[in-house]
Amino acid sequence: MVIFIIFLTGKIFAQEWDEPLDRADLLLFSSHADDEHLFFAGILPYCAANDIKAQVVYMTNHNDYPVRNTELLEGLWAVGVRNYPVISAFPDLFSESLEEALRVYKNRGFTEEDFIAFCVSNIRRFKPHVAVGHDVNGEYGHGTHMLSAAALIKAVVLAGDINYHSESFEKYGVWDTPKTYINHWNERQIVISSINEPLPFFDGKTAFQVSQYGFSYHKSQHWTWFYRWIYGTADAPVTSSTQIRNYQPGRYGLYRTLVGDDSQGAADFFENTLLIKNIIEEHFFNDDAGEAENIDFTVYSIDPDYYGESENGGKRQIKILLPVLIIAVSASLLLLLIFIKKSKRK
Repeated sequence: MVIFIIFLTGKIFAQEWDEPLDRADLLLFSSHADDEHLFFAGILPYCAANDIKAQVVYMTNHNDYPVRNTELLEGLWAVGVRNYPVISAFPDLFSESLEEALRVYKNRGFTEEDFIAFCVSNIRRFKPHVAVGHDVNGEYGHGTHMLSAAALIKAVVLAGDINYHSESFEKYGVWDTPKTYINHWNERQIVISSINEPLPFFDGKTAFQVSQYGFSYHKSQHWTWFYRWIYGTADAPVTSSTQIRNYQPGRYGLYRTLVGDDSQGAADFFENTLLIKNIIEEHFFNDDAGEAENIDFTVYSIDPDYYGESENGGKRQIKILLPVLIIAVSASLLLLLIFIKKSKRK
């Protein structure tokens, strides 16, 4: 467990964070602290409410403006995230095109290849069923959003290549992500309408509304046009993502798939896959499962006709050490019986 103490307006807030996930159902690449509540609104609360394992990766840090690091954690906590995010070493630099983004980062010692390798490393580390990234046009034209999208698009292919980036390969192996969605990608589009449905987990608020609550902690950004964009006005409040015209949250395109296209009218990132919770449940409640059988997530999670072991490398398995557990319990019972017999003799 990682415990962070947050200082805000003179008060102390303690948050007990879990480590980043071992593996994820969904891996969200957010350029900045607040994009997860704005352009990806609804994703994280929906995952939290439905026990979907979502890991957040930030493509930039805000070390030059520390209050935003506090806002980052406060906002994530508010929408139900409990696994600590991954935050890159790339600084937050403004630009208005992909070319300008590459230039300003080059001036700070970072290349496009650095961004790609960072994405590859996290894909290999978390082995997601679904990866989600920014609009290639940068939503409203932000160059870092464009760079993040471009890096992810290349990374989802390279992460399965044994010859790419030996450092992360040696540490995590390879991974070929079954599904990759890009915000507002204009092909194979889906609309995640469920972000506007009430969630009992959040006392009847919708996932979109919970994301609005998450953004309320990003007070340093409330002077921007984002505030009115996400909340509306007193006379015309925004309570649903469908009220937003430009860069409407919940609209994605299936950029790459190893499990076939989504069905007509699909509104689910996870069609043709299984969630981790279902994989584990299927294993443990399967009468035919052997005592020491491995849970092989690459087999359980997707249709083997479309995907199996990456052609460039191996797959990760979780060992279920049931025999060891049985031996340990048996030994404990034996010791208990010996203790009882000795007590009777006295």
